[in-house]
Parts: sequence; C-alpha cells; structure tokens
Amino acid sequence: MTSHYERLGISREATPAQIKAAYHAKLREFPAHTYPKEFKEIRAAYEAIRKGEATQYDDFLKIHPLEAELNPDVLKQVRSKAISQLEVSLNDLIRATF
Repeated sequence: MTSHYERLGISREATPAQIKAAYHAKLREFPAHTYPKEFKEIRAAYEAIRKGEATQYDDFLKIHPLEAELNPDVLKQVRSKAISQLEVSLNDLIRATF
C-alpha cells in the first residue's frame, strides 16, 4: 500500500503549493472518465493530505484534562478542617435558624 504522498509523487516536506500542483498534474495524467479507480485514489490522497495539514493544529484549542496526583496527607488535613467547620451544636443551629 502506498502512502498518500507517494500516490501524488511528492515528498513529505512538500509545500501546499507543490502538493496542489502535483495533485492537478496527476488528475491530468489520470482523467476520471478513463481511469476512475486511479482518479478516486488520487482525490482521496489529496484530501487526506489536505485535511491532515488542516487538522494538525485543531487540537491546539481543545481542553485537555489535567492530570494531577493529590497528596493523601493534604487531603486528610482538608477533610478534618471541613468536618470541624461542619460540627455545630444543636443550640448553635437553633440560634442560626431563628
């Protein structure tokens, strides 16, 4: 199986202008009415290269989840502080309610 670049007869370092020129040259070499299979392969190769170039920066703006490890000692301290803040006597609760 040939790569898309090999199908168009260009190198991987080809510029977009060179890719487009090679694509049009191949289309002239293999017209659709005479070589339908080759024509479809050439179009597919060009589209894959073009989309690959367009999508290489698409994930730049995607939000990636942070991967962090939580320190168990710090978690215990936070948990104990939170629980101590939640401990309210019944009298305090009645005074806050009324």
